[in-house]
Amino acid sequence: MSCTTKNSVEKSRSQISKISLTERTRGTNRIFTIENGKLENSTNGNITSKQLTENDWLKISTLAEKIDTENISKLIAPSTNRYSDAALASSVIIYKDGNEYQSSGFDSGNPPAELKDLYTEIQRVIETKKSR
Repeated sequence: MSCTTKNSVEKSRSQISKISLTERTRGTNRIFTIENGKLENSTNGNITSKQLTENDWLKISTLAEKIDTENISKLIAPSTNRYSDAALASSVIIYKDGNEYQSSGFDSGNPPAELKDLYTEIQRVIETKKSR
């Protein structure tokens, strides 16, 4: 592949710049924001930040690339416990090519099938960084 063709292909790829996972219920508001090199956690306004490995970011951004962002807000949640505060109301926000794409709401721990792999990887990174 020539350099010109390779550069055109790379430019045509979308760019994930940031991913956020929000979890809310009465009295709790958590926002986990993942960017290349950093995980920021805002819990009820208290912000902490941890370093991410390049591999963590690569896994998460690759999984996010597989999501149909144009239709992410139409995904159907498999459960509705968040309606009665029996689960945190969650959503995933993908920042891609200067745009923000927010998923439909879902119960924490039980995302729509299309978000399952991304959600699981985000949770893995969050838990790994908590234990350090």
